[in-house]
Amino acid sequence: MLTNEQMQQYERDGFVIFENLFKPEEIKPIRDIIDRLDEESERKLKEGGDKKNFISIANQINFNVNLNFHDATLQKFAAEERFVNITTSILGPDIRLYWDQSVYKRPEANRDFPWHQDNGYVPTDPMHYLTCWLALEDAMIENGCIWVQPGSHRQGFVEHVKSETGWVCYQGEEPGTPVELKKGSMVAFNSLLFHRSTPNLSQITRKGYILQYSVVGSKHSETGVEFRNGPIIALGGKAVYSRYQTKEEIQQSKETA
Repeated sequence: MLTNEQMQQYERDGFVIFENLFKPEEIKPIRDIIDRLDEESERKLKEGGDKKNFISIANQINFNVNLNFHDATLQKFAAEERFVNITTSILGPDIRLYWDQSVYKRPEANRDFPWHQDNGYVPTDPMHYLTCWLALEDAMIENGCIWVQPGSHRQGFVEHVKSETGWVCYQGEEPGTPVELKKGSMVAFNSLLFHRSTPNLSQITRKGYILQYSVVGSKHSETGVEFRNGPIIALGGKAVYSRYQTKEEIQQSKETA
C-alpha cells in the first residue's frame, strides 16, 4: 500500500515515482514479449502507404495498444499484486485495467510529443484514472523521458486542440519537470496531469509500457459505453484475477461495479 507521504505527494503533485518496483529479471520476459509485438506493429506501420497512423510514425515512435489481449503473460502481469496495491490505494477497492499500450520512441524521433492530459484522447466517466508508466529500459532526458507539470491535475480537464503530433492542452513556456526512470522503475500519475516527452537524442530506443487503471464500471462519458479493454484485477480491495481472458470474453462479460 502507499505510504501517507506518497498519497500526499500524489494529491499535491499528481504523480508518485516507484523506484525499482520490478527487478531486472522480472522486466526481461515482459520486455521480450513487448519487443516482439512492437516489431510486428512497426512492420505493419512501415507497410502502410504514408507510414504514419496519427501519433505513430514509422522509424520514430510507435504506440501499440491492447497488448494484454495478445499474450497471457502480459495480462497476468497487469494484474500483479503491486499494481493491485497501488491502484486500490489511489482509486478505490474495485479496479479494472482500462487500457494498456507500449510506447517505443526510437533514436530517429526528433520532436516533442506535446503537452496533454490522457483524458484528452478519450472522455471518461469518472474522469480520474491512473496511468502507470513503466520503464522497460532506462528512460532519461537524452532518450526522451516524460516531463510533467506538478499540480496541473488540479485544474481539471482542459480543452485540447489537435496537432500533427497529437492532442495538445498547453502551449505556454513552462518547461515542466523531467521524470527519469531506471529500468523497472515506474511513475504513476493522475490522468489529468499535464505531461509530454522530448526528442530521443540518444542511440537507444526508449521503451515504456503504459498500464492505465480505472474503477470497475467506468465508461465513455459521451456514449455511455462501459470500458472493457482489460480484466478486473481487484474487487473489495482484493486481487481477483485468475486466468487469461480474451477480448471477446471481456466484452461479453456481465460484471458490473
